[in-house]
Amino acid sequence: MADNSKVLICIDGSVEALTGMRYGAKLGNGLDAEITILHVRSGNGNHAESLTDMEAAHSEATWGVAIPGINYLVEAKDTLMHYGWMTDKWNEEHVRTFQGNPLEDFQILYQSPEKKKIQLKMTTGHNVASKILSEVESGGYSLVIMGASKKKSTLDRILLSSEVQKVVVHAPCSVLVARELEAGHGHLVCLDGSEKTYTAMIKDLMLANNCACSVSLMSVAENSSKEAAAKEILAEGKRRAKDNGLEVDETIVAVGNPVEEIIRHGRKYSVIVVGADTATGLKRFFMGGTSFNIVLNAENSVMVVR
Repeated sequence: MADNSKVLICIDGSVEALTGMRYGAKLGNGLDAEITILHVRSGNGNHAESLTDMEAAHSEATWGVAIPGINYLVEAKDTLMHYGWMTDKWNEEHVRTFQGNPLEDFQILYQSPEKKKIQLKMTTGHNVASKILSEVESGGYSLVIMGASKKKSTLDRILLSSEVQKVVVHAPCSVLVARELEAGHGHLVCLDGSEKTYTAMIKDLMLANNCACSVSLMSVAENSSKEAAAKEILAEGKRRAKDNGLEVDETIVAVGNPVEEIIRHGRKYSVIVVGADTATGLKRFFMGGTSFNIVLNAENSVMVVR
């Protein structure tokens, strides 16, 4: 992620989304990144979601409005305040509605005395992924974070594809799929010797080093005869990291099926990091390949780096 980076965190009220938001706020704080927290209400604005009396009262007290779905943004703001990523010293810059039905769209910007920015946004649309991708394109984000439930069945993996998969496939920037995300366990970066994975490694090391996250490099040999090649891939990764003034904590060589080995070793890490294959176009995105299958099948969080 470059200087003046922007992070988009998508929330839907789920535990996984809020966990991803906390992790994203930590990353953004370490990078001095501008953070936008977005909730997309699916369906027909006035009827898509409703507020309980308590939620309506809380949102009225917070911003003076009680729009259906805004309780998710109120919860996000409360969480940011609780963990100290926002304080009472932050200025509320403005509140406004987008063009269209004022009950469907809402936006508010907070800025710290040091000029850090956190924006809370809500919009409405039948196609949630399309709304998110539109925000990514117009906002110039370097990272998108989306929550996803832990995979328990084939049906879960199919459901993931409906929204999260579309964003992973089509987003022009890196995407972190937050699943069972716990901070403090480091990043596992997967290398296969290609330039795209070395590029992903450098980008993640820059991110992780700024946020005091440890980084391990892993390469998988399909059989024992290819172990030496896997070790050389890792050695090259360490050389490139050193040339960029970045630190690698550990290297791991595994033998077997790449998807299975990466998922197995990745369980103990906060995030598994893979590179997106852009050679065949973003829309193809390694379809049916290693990175895509790791996103679908991993039990924990995966970041696809572009």
